[in-house]
Amino acid sequence: MIEPASGGEGVFVRRFWLFVVLVLVIGAELRFLGLGDRSLWFDEAFSLSVAKVPFPALIDFVRRNDPHPPLYYALLGAWIRLFGSSEVAARSLSALISIVTVLLLYGFARRLVSREVALAATVLLAGSAFAVRAGQEVRMYPLLGLLALGSWYAMVLAIQGRRARFWALYVPITALMLYTHFFGFLVLGSQLLYTLPRWRSDGRSAAAAALAAATVLALFIPWVPVVIALVQRGAGWPTFRPPADLRQALDLLGLFGFGGELLGMGGYFHTGGLVMWAAAIMVAPVIGLVGAGLYALRGERAWLLSCFWAAPIAAALIISQRYNVFYPRYFSFLAPPFALLVAAGVDLVAHGVPRLSRAVVVSSLLVLALAVNAPVAYGYVWENKKDYDWRGAARLVTLNAGRDDYLLFVPGFAQVPFEYYYKGKQDRLQLNPVEVFDMARLSRPTAPKVDKAWARRLAEAHPHVWLIMTIPIPDNAWLRLNDLLGGSFSVTGTFNFGSVYVYVLTSHWPQTPGGSPGRDSP
Repeated sequence: MIEPASGGEGVFVRRFWLFVVLVLVIGAELRFLGLGDRSLWFDEAFSLSVAKVPFPALIDFVRRNDPHPPLYYALLGAWIRLFGSSEVAARSLSALISIVTVLLLYGFARRLVSREVALAATVLLAGSAFAVRAGQEVRMYPLLGLLALGSWYAMVLAIQGRRARFWALYVPITALMLYTHFFGFLVLGSQLLYTLPRWRSDGRSAAAAALAAATVLALFIPWVPVVIALVQRGAGWPTFRPPADLRQALDLLGLFGFGGELLGMGGYFHTGGLVMWAAAIMVAPVIGLVGAGLYALRGERAWLLSCFWAAPIAAALIISQRYNVFYPRYFSFLAPPFALLVAAGVDLVAHGVPRLSRAVVVSSLLVLALAVNAPVAYGYVWENKKDYDWRGAARLVTLNAGRDDYLLFVPGFAQVPFEYYYKGKQDRLQLNPVEVFDMARLSRPTAPKVDKAWARRLAEAHPHVWLIMTIPIPDNAWLRLNDLLGGSFSVTGTFNFGSVYVYVLTSHWPQTPGGSPGRDSP
């Protein structure tokens, strides 16, 4: 490891902290600039709709309507009451949490590696396109990442320092992690895995860790009935996705390494288009640097970071052979240990390059790593795809819909992100094909009768229907919808806003004054 020259320690430390501050400034610039560039997508708009529920009622709302625990929604609710619910204001919470995580990583890394390697890890996390993207979303993953890192940090302090106060810090941080996202259980499980070898070499620390984990689980007991209900109805995972496979694992490595997207690799929302061998070549340098980092840290430190980074991913892959909970973007919360492993790998490579200053080699490799992350960090997507552009869809309808037109949302939840942007007063209806509920294992709500007679009444009352659709729509549901509306309407406009589709349906029938089926009902 690089160590400072003797005699100038004070100057060196001051300059070093200037570098740390500079890294934080760059990380903040990446996260805060452009917060309003992209449209909110459904999950973000849903987060905001939940956060606007007053706190006492929010807990019950989450229990009945969302598979995630309530902590993030409660925090977001307090945030938007202070700063508003605009795109920039709402996303600023995640951006701020993401920057705090960058700073916390430096402290965590210093318990394991030299100052220089810790700084390199901080640089990599600050410029990580994966972490930047997650830090610009109104979702709970940056908070999960901060709490997971804080939980591991407290555990390391407790084991290294043998102080009860660090276990007292570990317990609430880890409990809050579980109340943020159920993936917190993957983190808790990986921590127990890490302590297993200690039962032979350091039974006292292992027993303390087990007691602390039991206390954390006890604190989660109030939410256990909700978890049981979710599992019983299968609402915690989408059933329309096949089991996770090697393609998704490669896409995840691409996201960690350079934000995905490049040359057809999978991105934040979509799977890759590259053949498997080409995707493997793309991520080979990532695997190589992680492997070099594990070799450089071999022993206790390598085992710790393997448990922190790789164990939750491996567990999710195994679970997803039966219940697919594996979306690559879900794992942005593991960007900190990945950055630390890569930094250790870069340092090892620098040791092996003859005749060049180690600092020069490390700096060059870090610049290269940041350069391959920069396109995606600044908004590049493969083939200029815009995913879930609800803002664009709402602008189209705002500019073109008439006062007497009608809005039809399929599935019904499309109304949530659309109406974050759209403020029109037209009559509207949520139409939920039964196939969507069957596919997601959700109970079917009581729905009014929608048939061809209803479609004709709709056509007689409104000159145009704006059909606003998003995925998932099973093929048989689309065929039934076509049959339902085809006799009374013609499609006169089709628009694709990246998995958000707007169809303009023009009535075949003359309008009957006062014949509207009404707002929010057929």
